Amino acid sequence: AHDAAKIIQCAGKEAIICENVMPQFDVLNIGPVNKVIRELFIEKITVAKGIARAEAMIDGIIMPTPYAVLEAAKHLADGTEDVKGLGDLMVIDIGGATTDVHSICEGVPVTGDVVYRGLPEPRCKRTVEGDMGVRYSATTLLDEAGIRFISKESGLDEERVRRCITAIKDNPSLLPEDEDNQDLERLDHALTLAAVSSAVKRHAGRVEVYYTTSGVRYMQTGKDLTRLHTVIGTGGPLINAKAPANILSQTLYEESDPDSLRPKSPVFLLDQQYIMAAMGLLCAYDAETAIHIMKKEIKPITGGHSCGS
Repeated sequence: AHDAAKIIQCAGKEAIICENVMPQFDVLNIGPVNKVIRELFIEKITVAKGIARAEAMIDGIIMPTPYAVLEAAKHLADGTEDVKGLGDLMVIDIGGATTDVHSICEGVPVTGDVVYRGLPEPRCKRTVEGDMGVRYSATTLLDEAGIRFISKESGLDEERVRRCITAIKDNPSLLPEDEDNQDLERLDHALTLAAVSSAVKRHAGRVEVYYTTSGVRYMQTGKDLTRLHTVIGTGGPLINAKAPANILSQTLYEESDPDSLRPKSPVFLLDQQYIMAAMGLLCAYDAETAIHIMKKEIKPITGGHSCGS
């Protein structure tokens, strides 16, 4: 590692040595490298956004928003010694540029006839889909879902869909607030459906059937999310949607696609005030208070039970 670092440094590049991400076969050790990546993110990337100046004005922790949401999800799931958590859960964070999926669960096979294949998945897993934002990736979402799906779910004819997508491409900050942009709200609903569906399918594991001389065998890759207790939605496109439960239903297991191990019967909650990133920061200081606030503010969308007190 040190020899490799010297070669990289002699080429004028910065090299940082971390602990081995796989110290033993099938054993992952990703914490140290994740820590270095977060530190580099703060040190390098956020300088362009002026956060370095903000950091000089405060005495506290600065962390990337996706990591903050993951921290909030982890604490809300696990709780503390004195505050009970919600148990296994998933968070869907939909934005204009990305759709992030966070799952807090082991995700191991649930039946004895399923064999796991590949490296073990981390219990706290985040996937960031950079081509699933409802503004900067609207064209990609249209291609991914197909214009027939977008047209059907929005109620707009295909030509109108194309014109709206072009308007978004030309001006990603466009919002459905003006009377002239009423169709944009309907299009946003369809794009958000597509983003959630595709992002969760990518995040969830799959099971495949193999036929052997000994009979049928099932092989799982990725995490089994079928037993998740809770799905939480956050992010502007979902918080401002008129039918958030309909959008979150795209996370569910489908009989038509039984190989995709998505949640089967979770409770849907909504982060209505968009507090999860802030609560992730608060967890670093006072996890119990952060959990109490999340339980109070993150509420069921329709029916079901509340997340407690």
